[in-house]
Amino acid sequence: MKSIFQLVLAFTLAALAAALAPTSGQNWVLTSAPNTNWSCVASSADGTKLVAAVNSGLIYISTNSGGSWMPTTAPSNAWASVACSADGSKIIAAASYDYGDGEIYRSPDSGSSWEPTGAPESYWRSVASSADGTQLAAAGQDAAISTNSGAVWTYFGPGGVPTFVLFPLVSSSADGRIVSIVETGFGGQDSRIYTLPSSAWKPLGKSPSFRGHCSSVAMSADGTGIAATINNADAFEAGLTNCAGILFTSSSLGATQITNCTSVSNWTSVATSSDGIRLASVASSGEIYTSTNGGVTWAPNMVTNASWSSVASSADGAKLIAVASGGGIYTWQTTPTPTLNINRSGSDLQISWLIPSMSFVLRQSADLSSTNWTTVASAPVLNLTNLQNQVTLSPPSHPTFYRLSSGAP
Repeated sequence: MKSIFQLVLAFTLAALAAALAPTSGQNWVLTSAPNTNWSCVASSADGTKLVAAVNSGLIYISTNSGGSWMPTTAPSNAWASVACSADGSKIIAAASYDYGDGEIYRSPDSGSSWEPTGAPESYWRSVASSADGTQLAAAGQDAAISTNSGAVWTYFGPGGVPTFVLFPLVSSSADGRIVSIVETGFGGQDSRIYTLPSSAWKPLGKSPSFRGHCSSVAMSADGTGIAATINNADAFEAGLTNCAGILFTSSSLGATQITNCTSVSNWTSVATSSDGIRLASVASSGEIYTSTNGGVTWAPNMVTNASWSSVASSADGAKLIAVASGGGIYTWQTTPTPTLNINRSGSDLQISWLIPSMSFVLRQSADLSSTNWTTVASAPVLNLTNLQNQVTLSPPSHPTFYRLSSGAP
């Protein structure tokens, strides 16, 4: 006889405001990192492990959400971009050929040791990593992809990617199977976004074209959501003209597109939460903008004026980190409000939630009004394809309530 059961999902922080909502800078905090020419930054999924690099300098790491920083053994170089695995243990860093050696380096042990990869020397500008750190992508004057943590690269070379001009940008889905790469619009060319879902490049969705310079690109965990910044742009396809800058977002690989015209003309970096809902963008003229609705609207953050060069986000978007050229490193944090999801997994139940940037515990009770909530014994497992914590349980024999709690029941 088929059993009938009831599950009610609840969480303890439902009354808290959504992440990334502030229009003031009171939550942006200057860290202890030295003031220098920071060029790029990356974050682990939970926001605790951070890696930041200096242009013509060293690579630093933090293991406590930016509370303290220490230099790694990576050589001084013209670092242009860094990326890391979801747990922060595998790091990839690319150097430009202008003032550095033009190589891509990797660290398999959270920055303790470094070695050059098999990628060719080039004017690398952007790197991306899958959540497990095995699928890598790099772009600059050329484009390359690795499926074995950088040991071997498939090198596209000049002309290997459709109509690309110099210095393209790259981003990746969590599983590394979908990669976006960008024509950056130098030399009077259009900026255009392409994706590589399998073995062939193709334009993103409706193939948005912007007469202007694309300065950054980011991708959601499932690879369907993309955000990009365009400077000195006219968005012909969106019907916008004379835009100083554009904040562009899309979902479903371009099926839905949002183009925001801005007065800022020097956007440098954009970051997204793993679900593509919470976004942050920074500019070298000092602006930081955030969105909590997938880029439909953006709110300015009134922060210390700095020449921002890069921004990174935790998977839930509740932790941000921004680095400045000729300045310091700032972090922003709010309390996450993870949502529980429930699905069947064969005859079992699977409860999941986006990996939060704070510690949460799954608890259960037979009485929603009870104060006696017990911790679920099964430990969550991180799904690296969607950055969700997942717990698999046998169906309970009586009505059971579940919630996430950050403290005592």
